[in-house]
Order: sequence, then C-alpha cells, then structure tokens
Amino acid sequence: MIKNTLLKSAFSVLTVILLTLNCRAHEIDKHVGLKNVGAGSHVIKRVDSIPPKDVLAVVKTVIYALNTFNIESVADLYTPNAVVADDEPPYSWNGPTAGVQWVNAVEKLCKENRLTKLTGTIESINVYQHSADNVYIVVPVRYTADVDGKDSFLAEGGFTFVLRMINGKWMIKSQVWMPRKGM
Repeated sequence: MIKNTLLKSAFSVLTVILLTLNCRAHEIDKHVGLKNVGAGSHVIKRVDSIPPKDVLAVVKTVIYALNTFNIESVADLYTPNAVVADDEPPYSWNGPTAGVQWVNAVEKLCKENRLTKLTGTIESINVYQHSADNVYIVVPVRYTADVDGKDSFLAEGGFTFVLRMINGKWMIKSQVWMPRKGM
C-alpha cells in the first residue's frame, strides 16, 4: 500500500512537472514567434514569416531607395564587411558603402538604358527566420519603369537579405538579387 501511494505521488509530481515544462516551452515559443509543424516526436520549429517592423523598415528603405536613387537613405545600413550582389556589372559591391555603390550602379544602368520612373514594390514575404542577432529574409520584389517614354520595363525577382544586430541596430550583412527567371 505504501508503495502504491508513493508511486501515485511520484507520478502526480512528474505529471505536474511535465505539464509545467510544456506550458513554459509554449510561452517561450510564442514569445520568439516559433510554431510547431508536424506531429509526434519529430516536431520541427519554424519561425513566423512576418518580420518585425524594424527589420522591415531596413528592407523597405533599401528596395525603395531605387525609386529615387537616394544614396543617403542607404548610407548607414550596411556592416563593415557587407556584400551586395546584383545582375549588372560589376555584379558585387563590398564594405560599408556597398549599398551606396549599388544604388549608384543601378542609377547609371537606368540612364544608359533610358529607364525612367523606376518603381519597386514588395510582394508577400514567405521566408523569414531570425535569432537574437541575425535575420534571414527573402523579399519578392517587382521593379517597373518606362523605357524612352514608350515601352515599359519589368524586372521580377527577390532579394535575399542577411541582417545582423550591431549596437542595437539591424544592419545588412548581405543582399543578393535573384531574377525570377533564374529561380
């Protein structure tokens, strides 16, 4: 009888501990934006695809900078060892001024090809992952423009960004353009 009572007590204590741990894990997941996908012992954690406002603000600033070729808006958004890659020569730019170099290169390309009214729009973001100080995000983008005032230009694709938290600010570590036809 004493064994049964001790066994029942131990089982009850273990049940309470497991329930408490499960509730706590759920609270942590909810706090950091994780969701369970799958069932049983093979549960996969995935991060919600809605980025926080401060991350999205950096991404929007970069994408919309081409609308006006505003180099000042991107001047302090890149890490000291940043890399930007795009599909026009010289194809990559490095360092803290990588964003400025990239905007200038796109502006030059637009002038050479007589593109005006370049306008970028962000489509629905489906890939977003983060940790405390790193972000990986894929942003589908559509750029349109006028060509010589007669024809229209369309470039569809996506930017893959890696951002790092540096001194309390999200900064771009890498930015890569992938045209839709390349996917």
